[in-house]
Amino acid sequence: MRLSLLILLTTTMLSGMVLPKNAPFPGGVIVQEIESETKPNVYHGKRQLMVLESDKRGHYIVVAGISLNQKADTSYKLTIKEGNKEQFHSIYVEDKRYKKQYITIKNKRKVSPKKMDMKRINSESSRSRKALALYTTQKFIDLSMVKPVDVNISDDYGKRRYFNNKPRRPHSGVDMPAPVGTPIVAPLGGKIVEMGAFFFNGNVIFIDHGLGLVSMYCHMSKFDVKKGDMVKKGQKIGEVGMTGRVTGPHVHWGVSLNGAMVDPRLFFVNQK
Repeated sequence: MRLSLLILLTTTMLSGMVLPKNAPFPGGVIVQEIESETKPNVYHGKRQLMVLESDKRGHYIVVAGISLNQKADTSYKLTIKEGNKEQFHSIYVEDKRYKKQYITIKNKRKVSPKKMDMKRINSESSRSRKALALYTTQKFIDLSMVKPVDVNISDDYGKRRYFNNKPRRPHSGVDMPAPVGTPIVAPLGGKIVEMGAFFFNGNVIFIDHGLGLVSMYCHMSKFDVKKGDMVKKGQKIGEVGMTGRVTGPHVHWGVSLNGAMVDPRLFFVNQK
């Protein structure tokens, strides 16, 4: 088996499928071509990665998400299994600097929850992690996403956030500000695997797109789907709101790839 980095990163096609941009940095996506006699299983640690068949016989494409917690100037390790054969490869992770963001939240309980809130928060966190870590064998029609809301996407992915001057986790998605009631659509087809009213995320939906790709939509005002529904690309799933921890109406859109929250904009082609 041999690894070779794809050259046409934003326009590479696999039988009509547009691949995401290759961006080997924390919060980014690795797009890597490998040669193998049969379709291999590829892992990062214990996480199974997306493997797509190339148009070239004996070639496959690995699409992997890099965690925001991955340090720059380190190696992203791949384990490639083909039958009884096993090989290990490392990909260099480049540096990526993210800005800081200071936000004032009027509802102090949403910054420093009370003890009575923690049982609910912990339960919801468990549900979120389970949904975002899904790996199913659902097949793709394409990987090029449409915007969930027809507005410009804010440049806030990865920002180191401070709520009322208290440090919190980096922003693992993008915010799309829009009036309450603005339609939200599915960027890709998939299955509604989790949803509900969460303490921090407000009304939230999780969509499983298959092969370790899962998306989430937070702070919604209305649901137009229910758990277990299959949705098509561009289908309305609900409406923008300002539920949960917010400073104004918007939808927080997150994309998880093999359990790593990555920048959703990497799945766009010629969009802002």
